[in-house]
Amino acid sequence: MANSARSRSADPVARVHAAVAHALATVRASGTQGALPAVCVGLSGGVDSMVLLQAFASLAGQGGLRLSAVHVHHGLSPNADGWATTCRSACRRLKVPLSVVRVVVDRQSGLGIEAAARLQRQRVFAAQRADWIALGHHRDDQAETVLLQLLRGAGLRGLSGMPDGSEIVEAVAEGPRLLRPFLDLSRATLEACARQLGLSWIEDESNADTAFDRNYIRHAVMPLLEQRFPSARASLARSGRLLATSARLVEAVAAQDLQAALEGSPVRPAGVSLAVLAAIGEGRARELLREWLRRHGVPMPPERRLAEALRQANEAGPERAVEIAFDGITLRRYRDRLYLDRSHPAAAGGDAIAWNRRGRMALPALGGTLLAEPVRGAGIAQRLLRGAVLTIDARSRASGPAPRIAIGEPPMRRTLKNLWQESAVPPWQRDRWPLLRIGGELACVPGLAVASAFSARPGEAGRVFRWLVDG
Repeated sequence: MANSARSRSADPVARVHAAVAHALATVRASGTQGALPAVCVGLSGGVDSMVLLQAFASLAGQGGLRLSAVHVHHGLSPNADGWATTCRSACRRLKVPLSVVRVVVDRQSGLGIEAAARLQRQRVFAAQRADWIALGHHRDDQAETVLLQLLRGAGLRGLSGMPDGSEIVEAVAEGPRLLRPFLDLSRATLEACARQLGLSWIEDESNADTAFDRNYIRHAVMPLLEQRFPSARASLARSGRLLATSARLVEAVAAQDLQAALEGSPVRPAGVSLAVLAAIGEGRARELLREWLRRHGVPMPPERRLAEALRQANEAGPERAVEIAFDGITLRRYRDRLYLDRSHPAAAGGDAIAWNRRGRMALPALGGTLLAEPVRGAGIAQRLLRGAVLTIDARSRASGPAPRIAIGEPPMRRTLKNLWQESAVPPWQRDRWPLLRIGGELACVPGLAVASAFSARPGEAGRVFRWLVDG
């Protein structure tokens, strides 16, 4: 009995099917009740993806799954057309729908061919109509990734390697989540499975080119390491798995710290409280900033730059401007908070535009979205909006004296500068903050004030306008 169990655990086909069955349990558990989850296999034609396709096709026959495949035709190899033909034949045999997508890899992007090709694959994966993209990355790939990241000086998240999808939900942009069932299996196991099943696969000739970092690690470094440390690949992959657990704990704490630091911000998107950053200490403060940047899709800056940003923000006085440019975004300080600013200079001149009378109105020239919510006893009176044209302008487009607004009972005329300062609106947002006018008169500064003459009475239908800055 024990020998039989050991035999099954050593059998490569059984191990592959067990790994995919475990992945399918994750897929089904995460799906919407009553809907069949859709899995798309990323099919390169190599041994790992061919085994993955075969295993998913075998288990999909048990029901409860919609299976498809996608092959990305990079056009980088003279054999690329033949690889696509091989993938078509395999999918035709297994009755799995296949999409072959041709892409153009930008050799002049500055990313390098490997990274540029990976970016194109990610874009193709993001466009697939599936819940999950299944990839054939295996334990050897994971070991190479961990070692490469270590040599590049990566932090905890980078050293975690590639997530398998069971615990860390990794998405491609806004597209499907990624699933990697084979991260505990070696390439040798997958090749043995393929031979046992009589599968054919292609070998990408570029995989032998040690000019590429990963190939150099695979062909020159790993064999040398394994002469002294026979289980080097397994050990590196295990370290990545352990570090991934630690990374999840660190990120969970960072998410809690970030939530606390964003609370009480007077504007949206919210700014991070410098008091919270100081209270949690430098290490946690850096992780908080990383989590914040990650949520905004900002490429992670080097450690030294992040530390310098934190130092400047903490040491500058409350009235001193702090502007730290990252990739596509600027970190700014105003009073006791840090803000991320994606803004572009406000468009000068131009005519006011009319409100679209809907709950949301994108205003890209001003860098945000105008929100309108029907309420009672607040906002602009609905009766004044009927039959009237509500126009939208901004201070940067206004001519003549600085606009004022009469608010409160009895009405008191206030300057916009007073409102900005009292509401802690950062200076760089002010010229793009929309001003709402009825009959040419300033009726509302969204989220800040409504002119007394246009305010809804107690119990009267009204519209509350708010301004949401992009980002």
